[in-house]
Amino acid sequence: MHRGNILMKRKKTWFTLLLALSFAFTAACSDKQEPSASSGTAGKPAEGDAPGPMGKYASPVTINLGYYNPGEVKWPAGSNDTLQDNRYTRLIEDTLNIKIQHAFEVPQTGYEDKVSLLISSNDIPDFMFVSEGQFKIMADSDMLEDMTAAYNNYASPLLKDVISGFGPEFMKKVTYNGKMLGIPSTSPAHDSDGVVWIRKDWLKNVGIDLPEVIKMDDLEKVAKAFIENDPDQNGKKDTYGIQSTSSFVTSTVGYNSLDLIFTAYNAYPKTWRKDANGQIVYGSLLPETKQALSKLRDMYAGGMLDKEFGTVKTDQFAKDISAGKAGISMGYTWAPMKALADSVKNNPKAEWGAYMLVSPDGKLHARQPNPLGRIMAVKKGAKHPEAIIKLINLFATMDNNAPDAPKVYADSPGTNWTVRPIQMTFRTKNTVRDRFQRFQDAAAGKLKREQLPESDQGIYDNYTKGLDALKASPQDWAYVLYQFVGGKMVLRPEVVEEYNQFYGITKSMETKWANLTKLEDEAFIRIIVGDKPVDYFDTFVTEWKKQGGDDVTKEVAKEAERLK
Repeated sequence: MHRGNILMKRKKTWFTLLLALSFAFTAACSDKQEPSASSGTAGKPAEGDAPGPMGKYASPVTINLGYYNPGEVKWPAGSNDTLQDNRYTRLIEDTLNIKIQHAFEVPQTGYEDKVSLLISSNDIPDFMFVSEGQFKIMADSDMLEDMTAAYNNYASPLLKDVISGFGPEFMKKVTYNGKMLGIPSTSPAHDSDGVVWIRKDWLKNVGIDLPEVIKMDDLEKVAKAFIENDPDQNGKKDTYGIQSTSSFVTSTVGYNSLDLIFTAYNAYPKTWRKDANGQIVYGSLLPETKQALSKLRDMYAGGMLDKEFGTVKTDQFAKDISAGKAGISMGYTWAPMKALADSVKNNPKAEWGAYMLVSPDGKLHARQPNPLGRIMAVKKGAKHPEAIIKLINLFATMDNNAPDAPKVYADSPGTNWTVRPIQMTFRTKNTVRDRFQRFQDAAAGKLKREQLPESDQGIYDNYTKGLDALKASPQDWAYVLYQFVGGKMVLRPEVVEEYNQFYGITKSMETKWANLTKLEDEAFIRIIVGDKPVDYFDTFVTEWKKQGGDDVTKEVAKEAERLK
């Protein structure tokens, strides 16, 4: 068969797999080595190139970059900024003489599918962020530029420190046969810790005084009260308990997912764990997961869990919260911007608080995301591959509050950072927690305003106005709630970091994982809604192993050992 046909067949097979896989299980690279300074030629300083990590080009350089639309944006008052022309794009032109052109622009929820379609059709732009799985397709299909020399010659000391700070196995994931084929963005620890957001005004209306640290009995009590005791005081029984969506279980946490309930039972579905004997096991098969499913089944039968949760689309997770019909939202510390902002926009009297749902040992075992975020992929043959390194250098200074970092929207804290062209971050492992700690120290008077990074001073100023005063600007309100209220939860001593033993997919997963995932999701939802008895879990475990799960587990154990 012609090599081009082979590649296209491979891409179509991978594309089908990508649409079935969740983002948390995207691929880890295989047969990789650390990049050497001698490998690759692209990116070596050449005549006409701007020297150094932050050198400015003599003539304009245009970058065609994949982009997702972040949705509603709060621009500074009186500003004419747009997604294509804003302070970030103008800074880039002034500093580096680089012009940004969107190769495509899609809603955030459609970005993954758009990228997969472009890869499948071999019609990729010069630069775009991709998942691990998508990166593997491109690497296997020889679609990527060797970035070794560009990285060695143009990456700033800060960027190199950020990436090396995650350990040698981190770089292995973007390295094939000694060649660095992508620039990895990072996911700091605690960036996806889970919080239970609850309407405090509703708690008052139903007569419940809730501590910050709660257990399952507390959550059930609140859910029942919010359903039965007219928390919005409109004289109607029209409010709900716990919300969720068709993506009700993930490897970490999601918007209105049920992950925190699983974690409250020391269950870790969709993750790879070590058992008591030190062997790699799949968390969805363990007895603790069965126990959590049994509890969710009881909650569903008792009306505490949304009857339609399995059919609610992921982009509709906030509909009942925004409408004032639900007062519990389980998800990220940073969920207020998307999950809660419309709640106070529609009803300024709404008050939200953050609560920590712990397991019987009194701990929140916070499942940490893959430290590897999306990967900046550069099309093979793209002009000026080093230009993307320069851009990332610039944004790494902002991501890590470097002393010389530009303060782009410091006067407009409600302007979400995702409006920038580089829509992933390159942060050190402890960036998130350290920032939360600075804000708590400032709130307690231990740190003066002037001691905060300049980019954080506007956020602190908003905090001093009080949450009620900020509700006229819901995004400002939401961001302060995230940083000061959600962030406070992350700093509590009850939080324990839990990392997967393996993030990614293996060879067997290419053909078996989509079916295994479908088997798992269907079994879980059928148990929860009462279509199958709880002991059907044991049938699921047997079938999962028989249908290829045992083969996958062996490969995962081998790959996890290799990446050490």
